[in-house]
Amino acid sequence: MTQSAKNSNFHHTDKKDMEDLEKRKTIESFTLMDDIFMRLVFEEKSCTEYVLQVLMNKKSLKVKKQYVQKDLPNLYGHSLLLDCFCEDDQGNLYNIEIQNSSQDAGPKRARYHAALLDIHYLGKGEDFTHLPESYIIFITDKDIFKAKKQLYHIERKIEEIGAGFQDGSHILYFNTDCKQDNALGNLAKDFHRENPEEMQSKILSKRVALLKSRRLDKKGEQKMNLVLEQYRQKAFREGIEEGMEKGVESGKQRMALLMGILAEKGRVEDIKKAAGDKLYLESLLSEFGL
Repeated sequence: MTQSAKNSNFHHTDKKDMEDLEKRKTIESFTLMDDIFMRLVFEEKSCTEYVLQVLMNKKSLKVKKQYVQKDLPNLYGHSLLLDCFCEDDQGNLYNIEIQNSSQDAGPKRARYHAALLDIHYLGKGEDFTHLPESYIIFITDKDIFKAKKQLYHIERKIEEIGAGFQDGSHILYFNTDCKQDNALGNLAKDFHRENPEEMQSKILSKRVALLKSRRLDKKGEQKMNLVLEQYRQKAFREGIEEGMEKGVESGKQRMALLMGILAEKGRVEDIKKAAGDKLYLESLLSEFGL
């Protein structure tokens, strides 16, 4: 082998090692507050079940069936892709959503989620009394109501008599910014912990440790690679939207160039950060003169 070929192989190996290191750092930085990673964790039904047991304060709650990234199409309007949708053994429905933006967790979004659930789970000609109890659960990184509560329950009521409307529709906001020393507080801490060994819940810890392990089987490795790719695509989409807001016609081209450069340099962590932070995205575009 010529010296030139040896140098080429060495450069290729060195580059791959750097990419693998960056990829490993990114995976280790994931928490349950990262919506794409959370979906992967919640593919294990026992994790979903545990979270619901804590939030509903009901240890006997059992998840009968669940779907991660459940599509709720709407032929006449806005469709939804739910982070996690499940049904318990009593027929109650739950939609769990991770919300890292106060704007995305607004009351009208919660209202729409509840409405679309009702549309999809009442059959044609079926009596309205057959509508199941439904719970829309937004897990937020900040206290969007600023009342320093761990859990907010939103229910309809009859104003004139102060009684509940009892329509079976419930909305909950779990404020993970409030980390008190109780079951809800421990769960809030777990949602923000990167190291599974520091997590209070053995159920969540075991699942997160497996997904972050270097000993993943081929299927697990493929899933983690898909998670990383989804973050790249998310950053790409948000970059395009940012460009459109500013009237930048070349928004798509700029983002394509940026994602290509970051992937080439193995900077997967930057791709992940850019997906949720527009200011950081702008700093990356500026760094590379795009």
